[in-house]
Amino acid sequence: MLKTEKILLGLMAFLMVSCSNISQYCRHGGAAAGYLGQVLELRQKAGASLPVSTTDVPMTRVWVDTAAVNVSWKQLADVIFDRKWDEKMQMPMLYPSFSRNIKAMNGKTIVISGYVIPVDVKGGMYVLSANPNSSCFFCGGAGPETIMALKFKSGKPEFETDDYVKFKGKLRLNEKNIYELYYNLDDAVLIGK
Repeated sequence: MLKTEKILLGLMAFLMVSCSNISQYCRHGGAAAGYLGQVLELRQKAGASLPVSTTDVPMTRVWVDTAAVNVSWKQLADVIFDRKWDEKMQMPMLYPSFSRNIKAMNGKTIVISGYVIPVDVKGGMYVLSANPNSSCFFCGGAGPETIMALKFKSGKPEFETDDYVKFKGKLRLNEKNIYELYYNLDDAVLIGK
């Protein structure tokens, strides 16, 4: 390869990296967490047939991970709340400013685990919490970023308070509507207990 081709290729790689949001792949929590953990897990499931480095990937093949993203409550805590006066409620309300990483998950299919808190069993309204009922947001042990409204894909499933479960669904952020939680899991489906 000629020197000018190497320089051009290096500049294109630099431009591609600098214009992309690589921080979305950074996850804390050990070797099995985050993007690398997902790649290693998929590689193990496929019997080590997936490439380890980009030099193993032919330039014509593109690998796109379309699976749901595992999300932790720690990731969802990356939000700042501003207290603003609400005329309708006649009291100060909290309005979220979500981080860029959280905004990137808006509308994406995610998997999240937590404690179920029944709000209206007859109406099928449940909340998923990072903490058990005794220490959730409602009881003063955490903040509003530790709960998520569950909007089920079908039916009205029944859960007991503090059932620890895993759901898959589409994350929808709420920045404006004070009558809804900040995090909503639409089309929620129970995938594990």
